[in-house]
Amino acid sequence: MKKLLFASVGLAFGVTAMAMGTQPADAAKKTFIAIGTGGPTGVYFVTGNAICRMIHKAAAEGRKTGRKHGIRCSAPSTGGSTYNIGQIRENELDFGVAQSDWQYHAYNGSSKFEGNAFKNLRAVFSVHPEPIQIIAGKGVDVDGWEGLRGKKV
Repeated sequence: MKKLLFASVGLAFGVTAMAMGTQPADAAKKTFIAIGTGGPTGVYFVTGNAICRMIHKAAAEGRKTGRKHGIRCSAPSTGGSTYNIGQIRENELDFGVAQSDWQYHAYNGSSKFEGNAFKNLRAVFSVHPEPIQIIAGKGVDVDGWEGLRGKKV
């Protein structure tokens, strides 16, 4: 799973970095991007920093071949999805890792974003699916969705 995660992130940003690196060296402008992540022990933090490492690696390789892209990157630890969305709205972050449900709520102005739709929010790519699993303890009379009716989940 971890290899798939890094491969998909690498592919997405590798293609972007290569496309930007196709300009002549003198045309490359220095650009700094910040990617909001999550807590320092979480997957979002690892993901954001892996993206930055790939961008920096592409920059180093570009310096050797004369195909500079001029992008610098940081991926600080943040409060996660809703924080990242708020910081993108305020132009404090360029990108942020966010769960798709929070992106949906922000875009449509629902849940925590009620009445405050963020219609300029865009998804760049998906890192990984997040399926949900509901489990029940031994002896609990639940063998499907209907068995959850009236139960505290």
